[in-house]
Amino acid sequence: MRASAFAAAFPGGSYPGGASESTVSRWETGAGRATFHTVRRYEELLGLPNGTLVAPVDYLHRYVAPTGRSAPGLTRPASRDRSAVPYRRMEELLDRAGQSDPMTGADWDELTGHMSVRPDLVIVPSRLWTGLAQRLLAEMMVADGLGWMQRSEALHRLMAHPVGQAAAVAACADAIANPGNNVFIEPMAILDASLHPDANRLVLAELTRPTNVRTRYGALLASVRKVRDGHFNSDQMVAVRSAIDDIVTGGDAHMSTVALAVDVLRRLPAPVRAGASRRLHQVLAADRTLSEVMSAGRLATSASSGVVVNRVVQATISDGLREPPGFVDELLPTLVDEMLFSPVLDTSLLASLLVRSSPYAARFAGALASELATPRIVGDTALACAMLGTLRSVGRAEQRPLVERLVLAPGLRGEVTLAAVSCLAHVGGRSTDEFWGEALSRHGRVWHQHRSRLAADSLSTLVYGMGVARNFSMLTRVRADDTAPNPAREAAAWWLAQPATHLVSA
Repeated sequence: MRASAFAAAFPGGSYPGGASESTVSRWETGAGRATFHTVRRYEELLGLPNGTLVAPVDYLHRYVAPTGRSAPGLTRPASRDRSAVPYRRMEELLDRAGQSDPMTGADWDELTGHMSVRPDLVIVPSRLWTGLAQRLLAEMMVADGLGWMQRSEALHRLMAHPVGQAAAVAACADAIANPGNNVFIEPMAILDASLHPDANRLVLAELTRPTNVRTRYGALLASVRKVRDGHFNSDQMVAVRSAIDDIVTGGDAHMSTVALAVDVLRRLPAPVRAGASRRLHQVLAADRTLSEVMSAGRLATSASSGVVVNRVVQATISDGLREPPGFVDELLPTLVDEMLFSPVLDTSLLASLLVRSSPYAARFAGALASELATPRIVGDTALACAMLGTLRSVGRAEQRPLVERLVLAPGLRGEVTLAAVSCLAHVGGRSTDEFWGEALSRHGRVWHQHRSRLAADSLSTLVYGMGVARNFSMLTRVRADDTAPNPAREAAAWWLAQPATHLVSA
C-alpha cells in the first residue's frame, strides 16, 4: 500500500484523528514518536491481533530506558489523566486476578499499564500484591508467543513499581528456590528491572553460589542492565567480576554462558576489570571468539559474519515484498546481525521479535531453515545454535519438521541438539505423540549412557516443550514411567502441578 493510501485510511478505530503522509513517514523513520493509539491503529489496519506490535515496541522502549521506570513507553489511554482513571476497570481486573478467573495477556497488559503510572497506588490488603505477582510470574513461565511477551512486560512493570516491586522480587525468589521448578532463566533475568536491594542480592547469590546453570545464566542476563544502570555498588561489582572469573576459567560452562559472562565483564568499570586474574586474561587472549566479545561485544568479526548476514538478508528480501524503486532496508541487516552474533540473549530476542512483527517474518524464517538444512551450518556449533535460537521466535509450522529432524539427528554436538530441543518448544506447529515418544527415548538413552549436564538439560527441555504444547497425555506418561530419567519425570510433574487456571489463561 502506498503511504498516501495508508495515511488516508488511518483515521478511525483506535486513532480518531487525522494522519498525513508526512506524519506516517516521520513515524516510520523515527523522526516522530508514535503513541499507543498510533501503534494500535497499525495493528488494526494490518489485521494483526491486539498487542502484536504494541508488545515488542514496549519491550524496546523498556529495555533501552533506565531501569526503575515502571510506566510503559507507549502510555496507555487515559493513564495520565487522573480525571479519567478507569478505577472500575482496574478493580474488575484485580478481582479476576485474585479470584483465579481467566486473565489474558491483554488483560495483564491493561491492568499493569494503568498501575505503573501510579507509583502511590494502594491495594488493600497489601498481601494482594503478593498474589498478583505470584500469579503473573506463574502464567509467564507457562506462556508462549504474544501471551508470554505481554505477561513479561507486565511483570517488568510490576518489578519496577515502587510499591509492587518487593512482592515481584519475592515471587521470583520463591520460584528459583523451588527444587521442582522447570523454568529458571526468566525469573532471574527479569530482576534486571528492579532497583530493590533484594533483587541485587539474589542476582549476586546466583552468580556466586548458583542453584543451577540456568539460574547462573539468568543472573548474568540481569547483570547486563544492572551494570549498565549502576545497580551494583563497588563491592558488588567486584563480586560480579570474581564470579565471571570463575565462569570463564572454570572450563565447564556452556559456550553461551561464557560469552555472556565476558560481555558483562566488558561493561564493568575499567578499575574493576583490571582486577581480573591472569588466567582469565590468558583465556581471553587464546580464544578468538571471546576476544571479539571483549573488544566489540560480538560473537564474530564483522568480516566473518557479514557473509552469513548478507546471505540471510538476500534470501529474505528476494522475490518478496514489492518496495518502491531505490528502496534499501538498512535496518534488516543490523537486526539479523544482532540475532545471530550478539552474546546477550535480550538483544538477539528483541531483534527477532521486531522482525517477527514485520512483513519479512515468513520469508526470514524460511531463510534460516534453508541455512540450517545444510551440513556446513549445522557443523558450526555457535552459528547453528544462534540460528535455532532465532527460529524459536520467528519459526512457523513450516519449519517444525526441520527442527524435529535435528532433535533426533545422531552425531550432532550436544549444544546444537539442546538448541534444537529448545527451539522445538516455541516454533510453530505441533508434534505427534509418536515424535515425542521417539525423542524422549533417544535422549533418555543418551542420558543413561553419559549422565551429562547437556543430556539432562535436553531431557527437561524436551518435556518443557510438551508442557508448552499442553500435551498432558504425554506429560502424564512421562511422570508415571519409572524407567524415565529423573530430569524428565521431575519436569513433567512440575507441569502437571500447575493450576489449571494458569494454563488456560496463558
